[in-house]
Amino acid sequence: MRKCYLPILLLLFLLFYSSLSFAEEAVLDDENCSMCHKYPGLSRVNDEGYLRLSYINSHKYAQSLHTRVKCTGCHTDIKKIPHEDAKKVDCSTECHIEHPETGEKFSHKNISKILKKSIHDPKNPNVNKAIEEDFPECIDCHSNPLYLSITEDFQKLHGSRSADEILRKCDACHEKKAFYSYFFNHVASRARYLFPAEKVVETCIKCHSKPEMVEKHELKNAGATYLDTFHGKAVKFNFDNAPTCVDCHVKDNSSAHMILSHENSDSAVYKGNRYKTCRDDRCHPSAPKNMGGIRMHVSIDRNMYPAEFYTALGFSALTLGVFVPLMLLLLLELIREMFPNLKIRKDK
Repeated sequence: MRKCYLPILLLLFLLFYSSLSFAEEAVLDDENCSMCHKYPGLSRVNDEGYLRLSYINSHKYAQSLHTRVKCTGCHTDIKKIPHEDAKKVDCSTECHIEHPETGEKFSHKNISKILKKSIHDPKNPNVNKAIEEDFPECIDCHSNPLYLSITEDFQKLHGSRSADEILRKCDACHEKKAFYSYFFNHVASRARYLFPAEKVVETCIKCHSKPEMVEKHELKNAGATYLDTFHGKAVKFNFDNAPTCVDCHVKDNSSAHMILSHENSDSAVYKGNRYKTCRDDRCHPSAPKNMGGIRMHVSIDRNMYPAEFYTALGFSALTLGVFVPLMLLLLLELIREMFPNLKIRKDK
């Protein structure tokens, strides 16, 4: 009889552990969406034949930028559980979070207005062969990143003090720790770039180095040509203040979403504005006007850049014309050193 107690105790322990896990999920999700979406294997094949993973890691989501946004704040079409296929999320939808300045419901409508003026809008007049499905959406560039680890950064600035020690000072005036700790993380994460320079470049070249996109929209391979420059190599080797795509294509103090065509006179890379962009305090503060005439995205293409193409062709021919005869002479000299009595023809 005693042997029967062990399986029963084990079963009770598993039930108790699972109840604690469910309770933790319920605390993070008062809409009870995690009742189904907490299972890692939750997935299905949609009508287009793609496998869609519906698993949500609640622990990571609780540390993400959207942790205070309810599921139905974005998925507004879901009214019941179980639900049908969720519709495409519109990031300009107003969510339940109130804006701290106005007290109104928060939304990304201002960002949507900016994007409509940018080169990434399919209706932009400077776009060739505008195909709407090829243009980036919010989630193509933005995921739901976790908050940066600010403890290490503050230890660098304040010695041995940790972020928790600094947060204790807020207790003097603020009673709700959940609010000011969230606000502190939110602001501190934006005190510097959310992503390092190489991540910014990787995000841009996902489209701008894609062969079918380059061919369809008659674009240069901006990613490859950028990585060939000093700027690209500086990012690759993690140099401080290495300029990314955004640093050059967005005017100072402007939204990163306001990327305009190089033909637009308001663009940071317009031929008359390039030297001003180079004059950033972090880059070349004394850049002359003629510095803006340097081409940064030059591809060796005969039709697009004939002068550069034939110059590169001439240098290649010159290099081979010198290198090949030199190597031949070195080879003949090596043979003579190894076989001093070797003769091609006999003496008369």
